[in-house]
Amino acid sequence: MKFIVPGEPKGKARPRFSRRGGHVITYTPDDTHGYENQVRYSALIARQQAQIKKPISCDMALMIKAYFEVPKSYSKKRKKECLSGQERPSKKPDSDNVAKAILDGLNPKMKLNHALHKAECVHEGLYRDDKQVVELRVEKWYSDEPRVEIIATWQDSR
Repeated sequence: MKFIVPGEPKGKARPRFSRRGGHVITYTPDDTHGYENQVRYSALIARQQAQIKKPISCDMALMIKAYFEVPKSYSKKRKKECLSGQERPSKKPDSDNVAKAILDGLNPKMKLNHALHKAECVHEGLYRDDKQVVELRVEKWYSDEPRVEIIATWQDSR
């Protein structure tokens, strides 16, 4: 299954810390949550188009291709080299942070039910948990159309 997350690729941001009522609270920044939701939504649309009703529950392989916009300050010659693949983006975000954001975005979105003291699924993901990803490849490229292409493969057992 292949799908695209439109827009500039983003990496997983570091957790933030805050104090509330004498307790230290750890949280993920809002822009990272927003990007993960965008990934989850793109995967949900692809899953519906592939007529996959439930999250995948077997081992998977993921290929992530992150396409970044060529910086406007680059010369025409350098831009041409970037678009032909001769020059690749060795800039932030790091490949591992891009992978973390994508993997977390493909997880189901959970919310803590304080009354029951347990997590509940708010939105299903592509799979049940990112520990199912047993093979992962991340590539960074330049393109006129920034996006992330994700190719997910698994042994079909629908």
